[in-house]
Amino acid sequence: MKVLHVISDENIGGAGVLLTNLLRNFDPCRVQSVVALPRESKLMPRIQELGIPTVELEYPCDRFSRASFRELREIVKNTNPDLIHANAALSARLVGKRLGKKVIHTRHCCFPPTGIWKNRGMRYVGGLWNRRLSDHVIATADAAAEDLRRLGIPREQISVIINGSERIREVLETELDFYRDKWRLQKDDFLIGICARLERCKGQDVFLKAAKRLIGRLPHAKLRFLIVGSGTQENALKALAKDLGIGDRVCFTGFVADMAPVYRLLRVNVNCSVGTETSCLALSEGMSASLPMVVSHYGGNGAMVGDGKAGILFPPGDDGALADALERIISDPSLELTMRNAAYERYEQQYTAVQMTERLTAVYERLFNET
Repeated sequence: MKVLHVISDENIGGAGVLLTNLLRNFDPCRVQSVVALPRESKLMPRIQELGIPTVELEYPCDRFSRASFRELREIVKNTNPDLIHANAALSARLVGKRLGKKVIHTRHCCFPPTGIWKNRGMRYVGGLWNRRLSDHVIATADAAAEDLRRLGIPREQISVIINGSERIREVLETELDFYRDKWRLQKDDFLIGICARLERCKGQDVFLKAAKRLIGRLPHAKLRFLIVGSGTQENALKALAKDLGIGDRVCFTGFVADMAPVYRLLRVNVNCSVGTETSCLALSEGMSASLPMVVSHYGGNGAMVGDGKAGILFPPGDDGALADALERIISDPSLELTMRNAAYERYEQQYTAVQMTERLTAVYERLFNET
């Protein structure tokens, strides 16, 4: 079965990492992949390193245009896939249905209907549109599936497949020392981190305000805070850290290609999302490195934490509650150890890339075999 994956990402975001994890784990006897993505995409080298055939896109495919439609139509004709899997690639879905191909797309985000989508009639139109353009939809969390059902997608047309990640590799102490020097960290720092795009919906401002509270409460603790990622809010967040008087305690790393040293240096992994979150790869990657989680109760985050043994939930946007949760872990080494063990066990049971890939392959095969 040949699958054409179409992705609009020019940078390496969650969808790109997810696709790479899938491509690395597909059984080539069951799934043969081809990937179409933007010509300048930073994801291109990662996919080519896996030996997966790639096709460069000249025109943006995340929205409809005649140029994108014509380009993708030729790609589909030349590659002749059995199934098209779209990631934020509207043109690919239109082309696929026009050419009589089975089409699947992934819903990576989670947010309640806003604006015109609050209107019941518009939700009906949106659902009708999605039903006609996709034979099946993958939701990366139950919360995302609920959004799809609100938009009129039938339950039987949705499969929930939680994002899975590769196990974070072990890192030699010499490599960790390199990053400690690079980021001006000390070996005995209690390092708390957030790994996400620097965008408003990810809530790094909440993280910084909680950091300010913690430093005031625990003046003698060697607390340091790591903000990993890049995005449009970088300058604003750096200014906020300075205004809060904690600039010397916060390190902005920018984009990090190899996250293993980050997770091996951290003591706690934080997610402050106030929008879009489904099953966060930064959380599952952190769990594979036995990191406790402190995460906002938004979207799919609650399901990631589960029964609470592996982490603590706090209300979205509540920096005081975030500080309280972090203080509990900092002040109780036995709690930290319990959460570390529970996080790794939860990863092994539910969030490996192999498990995710097998579930998606089963969906592919079911669609492929339908007449």
